[in-house]
Amino acid sequence: MDMNDSGRDKQHILYDESLEVAQDLQRSDAPLYILEAIDVGLSPLASLYLGDQRNAICGWLKCRSMHSYVETAVCIIFLRHIPFINKRLVCLSFQSAHMEEPFVDRSSLPMLHPSRLNGAQWFKHHPQVSTGVRKTIQSCFNGPWYSWKRVPPFYKRSWFSLFKKRFNWDASINYQVEREFNKLAAYRLKGMISHAKNGGKKPEWILSEYWTIMQAHWATEKAKATSEKARASRMSDRNGLGPHSHRAGSRSFVRVKDVLEENNEDCSFIAVMKKTHQKPDGTYDDQRARLVAETYEKQIQERLGQLESSGEENLTAETLDEHEKNEIYIKAAGSSKHGHIFGLGALIEALPSVGASSSAPQTSEEVETITHRLEEMETDLKKSLEENLQTQKRLEAMEKLVESLARQNV
Repeated sequence: MDMNDSGRDKQHILYDESLEVAQDLQRSDAPLYILEAIDVGLSPLASLYLGDQRNAICGWLKCRSMHSYVETAVCIIFLRHIPFINKRLVCLSFQSAHMEEPFVDRSSLPMLHPSRLNGAQWFKHHPQVSTGVRKTIQSCFNGPWYSWKRVPPFYKRSWFSLFKKRFNWDASINYQVEREFNKLAAYRLKGMISHAKNGGKKPEWILSEYWTIMQAHWATEKAKATSEKARASRMSDRNGLGPHSHRAGSRSFVRVKDVLEENNEDCSFIAVMKKTHQKPDGTYDDQRARLVAETYEKQIQERLGQLESSGEENLTAETLDEHEKNEIYIKAAGSSKHGHIFGLGALIEALPSVGASSSAPQTSEEVETITHRLEEMETDLKKSLEENLQTQKRLEAMEKLVESLARQNV
C-alpha cells in the first residue's frame, strides 16, 4: 500500500479499505496486524455483533486487546505488526469522549478555572498546564502527525481524556476547558514538531516509522513551498523595519503579564510590550516596537493635555488607569487584518474585550462557549450522517468477507 496524495500513513489501514485488507491477509506472506484502537459509539449505525466472527478475525489478526463482543458501532484501526512494539504505541480507548465516563476521584488534582482564584490555574497563564498538555501529547503520539489537522478526532478526544488525569475542574466549564485544551494542544504540537524538524533528529516520543513518513512529507515540493512562504513572512522587511523579534524566550506574553502583576508592577499592554521587546539599556531589537512606544508616549501626552485643559493639574502617565492606557496602546500599535495587535502575542485573546464593561455577567462567556460547542456538534452530526450510509455499506462488505474467511477455515 502506497501513501496517497493526502499523505495518510501507509502503515494504517482503516475499515473503509476492508477489501484491500482481505486481499492482503489472504496472501501467503501476509503480515500480522495488531489491533491498535477501538472507538465505541461514534455513530448510530446498526449494531454489529462480533461474537463468532471475532474468532475468524483473530485467525487472521494478532489482536492486542479486544472485548468478546461489542454491541454498537465500532471504528477499528489496524497497524502492521512491529516486533516488540513500544508500549507507547498502543493508546486504547474503548469509550467515546462524549459518552459518560466512569467516576474517577480527581479531587486531589490541581484545579483549573479561568478566574485563577484560590490557587486555580489556567491555560497559558501557568506553565504547569502547558507542560501537562505537552506530556499528554508525547504519551500518546500514534501517527505521523506533522500538524494539528492531521491528528484524527479519535486521538484528540483521547488526549483530552488523558489530560483529565492531570487536572481537575468543575463540570460546568467542561466545554470551555476542552476548547482551551484543543487550542493550546494545537499550539504546542506546532512548536514541538517544528523544533523536531529544525533539529533534524527524531524525538524519543515519535516512533521511527512515523518519523520516516513525516520526513518524506517535509521533502515534498508542496511542503517545501509552504515552509518557504512561512519563513519569508517571518523574515519580511516590514517596510524597512526588519524582521520581528522579541525577548520573551519560551514564556508566553500572558505569563509575562502575570509575573508583572504578581510583583505589583505595571502590567498594562505597554509594560508587557517593553518587557518583551526592550533591552536593559532602553533600546529595542525590533524597530517597530520602538515606533509603537514613541507613538504611545505621544498619544499619552495628548491625553494628559486634554485632561489639563479641563482643569486637572500635575498629571502624569500614572494618573491614567490600566484600562485607558491599554486603549491608547491598541490605538498606537494598530491591528493586522487578522486582528493581531503588535507586542501582545496571544495576550489579547486571554483577556476580556477592551472597552467591554467589567460588570458584564460571566455567564455570557459560558453561553458563548456552549453555543460554539453546539455548532461544532451540529456540524459533526451532519458529517457523521453523510458518512454513515457509506460506512454501513463498508461494514456489510467486511461482514461478508469475514464470513467467507470463516468458511475457508472450517
